[in-house]
Amino acid sequence: MLALLAALPAPLVALGPAAAPARAQGRIVGGAVATTADHPWMVALASRQQFGTGRSGQFCGGALVTPTKVVTAAHCFYDEAKGQRVDRPGLKVLVGRDDLRGSVGREVGVQSVWIHPDYAFAANMNDVAVVTLTESQGARPVIDLVGQGETEPYQPGTRAQVYGWGDTAGTGNYSPVLRGVDVPIIPDQTCAQAYPGGPDGRFDARGMVCAAEEKGGKDACQGDSGGPLVVAGRLAGLVSWGTGCAEAAHPGVYTRIGSVSDAVRSVL
Repeated sequence: MLALLAALPAPLVALGPAAAPARAQGRIVGGAVATTADHPWMVALASRQQFGTGRSGQFCGGALVTPTKVVTAAHCFYDEAKGQRVDRPGLKVLVGRDDLRGSVGREVGVQSVWIHPDYAFAANMNDVAVVTLTESQGARPVIDLVGQGETEPYQPGTRAQVYGWGDTAGTGNYSPVLRGVDVPIIPDQTCAQAYPGGPDGRFDARGMVCAAEEKGGKDACQGDSGGPLVVAGRLAGLVSWGTGCAEAAHPGVYTRIGSVSDAVRSVL
């Protein structure tokens, strides 16, 4: 899976930071190369001081929703081992950079990070954060949010796209270039059966949605955490957590933006 899927040894992880060789999580499996020219709102969160310089310090993904605001996953700002909030030293948002090995695009400073007040790390509920940039991105295109309470984007079978720089095979092989994959929304009941509680985690449709191919093979993974799940051109979800990557029995779990949209808009 993507976010909270940092390179962690445990089977259940939030697809969070993804910066080799650091312990970040989340990646795109079974997808193809994508570009910020086609998806200009796609950004990377980076901390060279914590995750090294090889991939610009990238550890999570995010989506530009206003010229100064980025929406990402709350777990990107938590220590997965301790379940505690942490600061990411030298935090930057990378705008317009497809290849993390290069210097194309901008590295923008961060003014503040808002975490949903009801975020529950252990339960993975309300896994959303808003990053405020120190500089406006001007006329750069942004992505709109699915509205509070909307259900249409989450109908089973609806095609969605997810993007990130995470693991591409579930083996710690992080992609240096942006990738994307197309996956269908799956029924809440199916996801609840896959994650009934216990070591694999519990799915809660009030704040989560699953997307995956029935036979597996396509998914987000370590390093993809916080990256956008896009339906019909709008932000419908964020890479959040899951067991393994691209496994048929364990679909990717995403923050359901339709359940937190009002809270997010209140700080935009």
